[in-house]
Amino acid sequence: MSITLLCLVKGNTLANAFPVDIDKDQLVGHLKDAIKVKKSPEFDNFSADRLKLWKVMIPDDQDDLLSNLTLNDGDELLATREIGDYWTEKPPKRNIHVIVSPPEATTASSREQELLDEVASLKALLNKSTHAFDVVVSPKQRKSFTWTVNIEEATLDSLKEHICKMEKQPAPVNDGAVLKIVNDSGKYTPLNDKELREVLQLFVSNKNLKFTVTDVYQLFSCGSADLSSEESKVVVKHLMAELNLRKKTTPLDIAYEATKTIYFYCYLASGVSFYEENFKLILEKFVTGRNGQGNLDYAIECRSTNRIVGLVKVKKDDFKQGFAQATVQMEIDDEHGLDKVWGIVTDAEKWYFVECILDNEGKLSFKLSKPVIVVYDDADMETKVKKVLSHIVWLLDEAQKPDSNDS
Repeated sequence: MSITLLCLVKGNTLANAFPVDIDKDQLVGHLKDAIKVKKSPEFDNFSADRLKLWKVMIPDDQDDLLSNLTLNDGDELLATREIGDYWTEKPPKRNIHVIVSPPEATTASSREQELLDEVASLKALLNKSTHAFDVVVSPKQRKSFTWTVNIEEATLDSLKEHICKMEKQPAPVNDGAVLKIVNDSGKYTPLNDKELREVLQLFVSNKNLKFTVTDVYQLFSCGSADLSSEESKVVVKHLMAELNLRKKTTPLDIAYEATKTIYFYCYLASGVSFYEENFKLILEKFVTGRNGQGNLDYAIECRSTNRIVGLVKVKKDDFKQGFAQATVQMEIDDEHGLDKVWGIVTDAEKWYFVECILDNEGKLSFKLSKPVIVVYDDADMETKVKKVLSHIVWLLDEAQKPDSNDS
């Protein structure tokens, strides 16, 4: 009577199991021969009699049992016994029946041993969760500091807090700071905790635990224009009327990402109305420069200075992605060699303002404001709308000032 035995080479996972068909009246030695043929060419370099076989019963959904598997006290199959001596009945389905232990290599070249040692070392490193990373914050620090963290539990907030602690400054007040991480293996901008953990895992696998954090956003104290004049009151009144109309026809709680555009367009148009002859509002503004090229969702461009205030609309409530996009677009917006540009990141409810400055050495730095949050059904709606508009008008005032390089 023929039976099917599910076999697994010691050290492999259940996914590597393989079947061997054999008669119950055949010897275990015959089973070794069949396994050697089945595992060709992997088992070609030794004779079948050097294989050791153990009878086991490991369910195919319990891979964890393999990690703690010990065979010393197990039921080793003797080559002189018949298969039927060990399996009188048909072996149970969905179980591993035989663990195969090939002979250990008696000799290995120095290079082979080096590779084996390296693999063992890497496995040990990857199995360890807590690591001490050597971190440098550029350009603020020259000396590094140690950040000891469990890479399976690491968060962006914990890294930011540790940076602030090492720099002896208060913790960041805005949660939108985007960290750029540089290592010998590349440049990374993790936008969430999962991506940070993947980056740290990569550093561990490359055995390089040193990295540099660049472009940690400092707080941008965005100014506010005085909107107390009669002209300003008329603009604010018109803006409120526009927003209230849109609130009735297209409430934000049911608005799709694209329809939110009609909200923040009202703010931009109202801001431009103060200086309509000196600014133009451009949809999908194409910007280019030494760092690349790309489109801004909206751009308010000053005719006299060529300065731009760009707007990036947040997609699917992912503000960190919006900040990263704004940073990239502002980096490449150097077509006219300007020393300062501004950006707005918003979903029509939360408003962040970003400033990008180019120093005398050609280095870029970014600052990010605290958010202004507009709740459109709140009694305080007009106050917050007016605050957002005052920031936009202030940015337009700044955009009209000549570049410092021109003075």
